[in-house]
Amino acid sequence: MSRSVLIFVAVALLLPSLSLAKCVAPVKVEPVIHQGVRYIAPNDDGRRAYIEARDVQTNKKLWDLTIFTNRIDPTLEEDVQWVFIKALNIRDGALVVTSERDKIYRVDLKTKTVTQSGLTKRDEKDCIFVPPVNGRI
Repeated sequence: MSRSVLIFVAVALLLPSLSLAKCVAPVKVEPVIHQGVRYIAPNDDGRRAYIEARDVQTNKKLWDLTIFTNRIDPTLEEDVQWVFIKALNIRDGALVVTSERDKIYRVDLKTKTVTQSGLTKRDEKDCIFVPPVNGRI
């Protein structure tokens, strides 16, 4: 009887520590190839989401570019704040990068400039509509 009570107490005390939030490993992003260059998202740093451009034939790294960075709140567990790239695509000669939070970034491959598109579906859910009062906001 006392042994089963001891096991029950041990399990009850250890159970909360097993349920602490941990970041899941980032998804493997399939590289895309455009005009002899392979674009990859290494997803090896949760603070900085970046892409690498590599020559398809030699695999030589041509350049890398930060797409977005994550501000880390020091009062929270760091790894649950990381955001990674989840998809790469080529559209109209530009590299389209999608984050795990469904934000879309467009990389001009000639100038290497990054622009973020407008609101995502997730952002729209978080928006609060404030109707104008007497034509004013």
